[in-house]
Amino acid sequence: MTGRARLGELLIQEGKIDAAQLQAALAQQRRWGRKLGQCLVQLRFITELQLCQTLSKSLRIPLIDITKIDSAKLTKEILSTINLQTARTQRVVPIAVKEIRAKKRLIVATSDPTNYKIFDDIQFRIGQPLLVMVAPDSDIEWFIRKYFLSETETLPLNYVSGISIIESSDEKQFFPDPISDIFFDAEFTGLTNFSKPTEVGEKKKK
Repeated sequence: MTGRARLGELLIQEGKIDAAQLQAALAQQRRWGRKLGQCLVQLRFITELQLCQTLSKSLRIPLIDITKIDSAKLTKEILSTINLQTARTQRVVPIAVKEIRAKKRLIVATSDPTNYKIFDDIQFRIGQPLLVMVAPDSDIEWFIRKYFLSETETLPLNYVSGISIIESSDEKQFFPDPISDIFFDAEFTGLTNFSKPTEVGEKKKK
């Protein structure tokens, strides 16, 4: 499977949907202009958690619970790297800026980690490579409402609450240094352990 496989192809390969369901979702996407993943969930062909788990496993990137991020760590500098329009239309939000291997990286969460063009555009604009993680779209919307729109009453749906938090003793097993440094501490969030985060700049070299 290539690094640039499309979402529909990934889900068919994983046996989560069939070709007929994909065509139905694509038709709805063309009609309403929504993301394919949103259409698949709205048509009840797949659950939001199943969608994220499939993307995480197939693309080998972490599934992250962004509702557990410490608000104090989300500075204006971080949030300003992606504007509201991009966050809302492309379903991608910034969650950290970390220096790894003597170079700053912007860490983003997205409900569509196959959206390579927007990742390229963001890293070109800010002059930094990205590290990409996947999160449920409902949690992306919650993040946008809370941190971009300051809607303090917004509550997360927290679709990935079943993911266990990485223990400090296990962290290096799955995320060898210096990549593990991006997780701040053991209390940062829940993460799957499929592999280290995908770095957009490195992926393109393959």
